[in-house]
Amino acid sequence: MGKGTEKAKGGFYYDVSDEQLDAFARLTLIERLRWAEDARLFTLMARTPETAVRQERLRRGEAIVPE
Repeated sequence: MGKGTEKAKGGFYYDVSDEQLDAFARLTLIERLRWAEDARLFTLMARTPETAVRQERLRRGEAIVPE
């Protein structure tokens, strides 16, 4: 979220500095892909069982919460 943006209730947000964006822009394509893969693996390891169920429902094209 940019400067001057009000924080929404719930959820989370973070800022990315210009320096961080510049550093990412300097990465090679393979380094960017590795970064994305590492982030994907981290989120898989850190998710709760409930989140895993919801993600599987989404993958199958179903509603997150059963009706």
